[in-house]
Amino acid sequence: MTEHTNTPELRFPEFREEWNIEQVSDFLIESKIVGHKGNQAKKLTVKLWGKGIVEKESIFKGSSNTQYYIRKAGQLMYGKLDFLNCAFGLVPTELNNFESTIDSPSFDFIKGDKKFLLERIKMKSFYKKYGDLANGSRKAKRINQNTFLSMPLYAPTINEQKKIGDFFSKLDRQIELEEKKLELLEQQKRGYMQKIFSQQLRFKDEKGNDYPKWIFKKFEEIFKVVPSKKYQIKSSEIEDNASIPVIDQGQNLILGFSNNKEKVFNDFKNVIIYGDHTTVIKRSDKPFIIGGDGVKLLTSKVDSDISYLYNALQYFNVKSEGYKRHFSILKNKDFYISTSIEEQKRIANIFNKLDKYIEKQFAKVELLKQRKQGLLQKMFV
Repeated sequence: MTEHTNTPELRFPEFREEWNIEQVSDFLIESKIVGHKGNQAKKLTVKLWGKGIVEKESIFKGSSNTQYYIRKAGQLMYGKLDFLNCAFGLVPTELNNFESTIDSPSFDFIKGDKKFLLERIKMKSFYKKYGDLANGSRKAKRINQNTFLSMPLYAPTINEQKKIGDFFSKLDRQIELEEKKLELLEQQKRGYMQKIFSQQLRFKDEKGNDYPKWIFKKFEEIFKVVPSKKYQIKSSEIEDNASIPVIDQGQNLILGFSNNKEKVFNDFKNVIIYGDHTTVIKRSDKPFIIGGDGVKLLTSKVDSDISYLYNALQYFNVKSEGYKRHFSILKNKDFYISTSIEEQKRIANIFNKLDKYIEKQFAKVELLKQRKQGLLQKMFV
């Protein structure tokens, strides 16, 4: 917002009017089309962190006592219990007439641009600010429909809304395109893994001879655990303006940063980072600190290439069964591996090259996402 007027810092030059304060109810009206009971409804769900609306995968049919409501394509939905986790989205065309309970209400647009409103309420300055105010000191994090509809926001003319909405729709399509390229690279790596570790694809040495036959080995014959408690800090100890990466067992490589030099693990080149609860596998290219419990540092017990073992571990990893301890299961796994260091290095080299392409594409996607976040901050009030 500019200093003296209710206008954004960055806007299209043809628009000069101030933005007006409105309520969500000026844009939306609740839809309550009665649908099926829980044992018959085709269900959808709102994902966290603005990741959209998807079909709900249910093991059980659901209760015949629970009422569901029909949702229409283009409607806006949110999750009452996950309002503070940015559970917002627009119902996609392929989920037209799918259903949800009153805990995920839906709304028809009565005016305004859909993309403009969605991007605004997905901003932390909206859902966190007004969600916290609405909750007060209550333990239940449930935001009802009337509370949501009464929340204020600044909005420009419909023409400016459409221009902003179209702009971010194009940027989202660009991000999706780059994400698809990333997925293709990851699929390519998985394909090579399948062929190499199943022995469909074999290599020969420099003289054209076959490498020695692969053998089965137990996990504990290949890996050993590096004691790591002394390199661990609590996630609450992460600092601003720090420089040493803190790595946990989450999906992202880095949790944050710290300046606690007494906790630094320096032998980063020779270890693999394994998430006991998450089955996530990582490597670091620099010294790091461990953030939180559940991280196992693994190194080679035998004379093996650590990059090769990193990829072998990815291929033979146990399947995640939710947030539980998986390392005890992994320890009993059999690994089918090469016994030739030369062959291991050749295989590792292939995957290292693929990983560099993947990392480069991942960085491109992240840069676009960061660019979008920066523009959101400047183009909304």
